[in-house]
Amino acid sequence: MKKWLLFALAGLALLAVACGGGGEATPGGTPQTGLPPGWKQVKTDYGVTDTEIRVGHRNILSGPLAVFAAGAPFLEAYVRKVNAEGGICGRNLRLIVEDHQGNPARALEVSQKLVDRDQVVATIGDVGTSAVAATLDYMNQAKVPQLFATLGVERLLDPQKYPYTITFVPTFASDFRIMARLINERFPNATVAILYQNDAAGQDGLAGFKQEFRGRIVAEQSYESTATELTSQLANLKAANPDLLVSISLSITFTQQVFRYMAGTNWQTKVFMAYPNTPSGLASAVGGGNAEAGYRQIAGAVLNVYVMEAALHRNTPEWRELEQITQQYGAPPVQPATIYMASAAHLSVEALKRACDQGDMTRDGVLRAAQTIRDFHPFSLWPGILVTVAPGDPYTIETMVPVEVQADGSLRPLSDRPISGEARR
Repeated sequence: MKKWLLFALAGLALLAVACGGGGEATPGGTPQTGLPPGWKQVKTDYGVTDTEIRVGHRNILSGPLAVFAAGAPFLEAYVRKVNAEGGICGRNLRLIVEDHQGNPARALEVSQKLVDRDQVVATIGDVGTSAVAATLDYMNQAKVPQLFATLGVERLLDPQKYPYTITFVPTFASDFRIMARLINERFPNATVAILYQNDAAGQDGLAGFKQEFRGRIVAEQSYESTATELTSQLANLKAANPDLLVSISLSITFTQQVFRYMAGTNWQTKVFMAYPNTPSGLASAVGGGNAEAGYRQIAGAVLNVYVMEAALHRNTPEWRELEQITQQYGAPPVQPATIYMASAAHLSVEALKRACDQGDMTRDGVLRAAQTIRDFHPFSLWPGILVTVAPGDPYTIETMVPVEVQADGSLRPLSDRPISGEARR
């Protein structure tokens, strides 16, 4: 009897050690006491334990390309909000942020850290088209979901080759297909000059514009993303005397030079510019910190939008929610990067919640859950713009709204509904 009792006690002790140890949760790994509200036993492989869900975020936080760095602290604040409200699946969401500085080699290095050392279940809201592109092969070979990353180059959206990559931003080809259709309709006889960034993103926008534009292009000039000034290119474009200037310049750093050159040379022509050039940020840059003066210089410019804009949405419940998150959970004041990241965060959390509901929080399970999102409106997107994720369809956002910047900082929508940038088939 005593021997039997000793064996039984030893077996119970081993069972207790097995249940209470660290490491990844498994289908049978269930905490024995103190289950938090919403806790659910789920299938896991990497990054999900009984107490936390580990995700990564890659961004440009330092260096000259750190235009959207403010998105990262907002994402951290959003995670704090999620955890304060009970987490996901009864587990805290743990965010590991890495700075790739816009450098493709550095991006690969931090991606390997997140995958191999931190063993995240996914990355969320990654920023930097060139950096994301440089890690596509590695992340997909490792079978790690990249949820709602910035990758605006259409030729890289290959769901057969990169099934674990879900993008969020519209492609630059879509952006400028919409621009071309708008010009065809509103300025049917206009001549056009084009300035474009000579990289995959700029060439994507150029190709999209040429697919749809039916008028006459009188001049084209390119610049490298490492350029410091665009004076000679702009002088050549001005000499062609176009009716319209199409600026496929993907950073405010370069686009502000366009407007300063125009002001300095009294070149008065209407500008159609890429969507990353948010009016508030561009006006501040052009005006040397004086947004009011900057708006007067960029008045009349046209761009497509897909997220909320302060000029139109500041008094909406969605904007107030954005401000509340920044104030209550410790993020910088709302700025363009905040608005974009709010939607990427909302979508990523939605995908993780769906994975929990489906009982599968493996990397593959998270990917499949994200692919069930249909006609979903993240709270910081422009009203009427919806997100759909589906296997084999890389385009999560296919519509945008063209707007014209006004001298007082307001935006005048040029369409009463979002316009599709999808290529004609």
